[in-house]
Amino acid sequence: MNIKDLATRAGAGILYILIILLGVLGGRYSFLIIFSTILGIALFEFYRMMEKDTSHAISKIFNIIMGVLIFFSAFLFLEDLSKRILPVTVLSYLLILISSTTFIKRKDVLHGIIYSAFGQIYITLPMCLLMLLSYSQQFLNGGNGYDHIPVLAIFVFLWVNDTAAYFIGSLIGKHKLIEHISPKKSIEGFIAGIFFTVISSFIFARLFPELSTVLWIVFAVIVSLFGTLGDLFESLIKRTTSVKDSGNLIPGHGGILDRIDSMLVAVPAVFLYFIIFQSI
Repeated sequence: MNIKDLATRAGAGILYILIILLGVLGGRYSFLIIFSTILGIALFEFYRMMEKDTSHAISKIFNIIMGVLIFFSAFLFLEDLSKRILPVTVLSYLLILISSTTFIKRKDVLHGIIYSAFGQIYITLPMCLLMLLSYSQQFLNGGNGYDHIPVLAIFVFLWVNDTAAYFIGSLIGKHKLIEHISPKKSIEGFIAGIFFTVISSFIFARLFPELSTVLWIVFAVIVSLFGTLGDLFESLIKRTTSVKDSGNLIPGHGGILDRIDSMLVAVPAVFLYFIIFQSI
């Protein structure tokens, strides 16, 4: 990679981070606007990969619109503006998908329904859970309203994990992690990612003592482990569909889905961790 390409990649990466930070730190409306946009683009990239060889029976535009509507409905639910619109939107989407088997005269209509539903489970559901985590303080400590700390921690842990794994893996990585899915990932990089993510958890424990140091460490380990799994899973999708990147929106980095793939699996794991933590 030459200096020009490296500078382009670094600049695009910094801009992406700044946009994410604006969405996280700017408050709930900034979160809603930025992450609904990210959701729509990620869904577009996913369904485009699924349509690489043939168009599907279910329109990707319909799936994208419904995914964004579900996300907005989740926001209205959390803001206590409407408790009914979320189940109405989700159930309407499912009923339309099932009804399409009657009206669409294509042999692959079932495949279209499966791809459609999986896209929402894979992308829309974690994005909604991410939003729910931003309201987690009202469940943990009796607070209310938007709280950026859990979401900020997830992204920082993911960035630390990815950066450490990349650089340490590039320098000393000799043993492949899961070669048939991602040949570039090494065991050395994987271990380094966990180590430095745990180190960063001590900073969060110092700045935000609402969680104990032990709980922050577990939080960091969960993000590191399941973030890596999310990266590997998207690599499997790309290998299956024979594409190098999900898109080319971010120069040197690929598409939006390539940037949030780790988060999509880490968030459900963190959400489950919070549920267990509350029950202890």
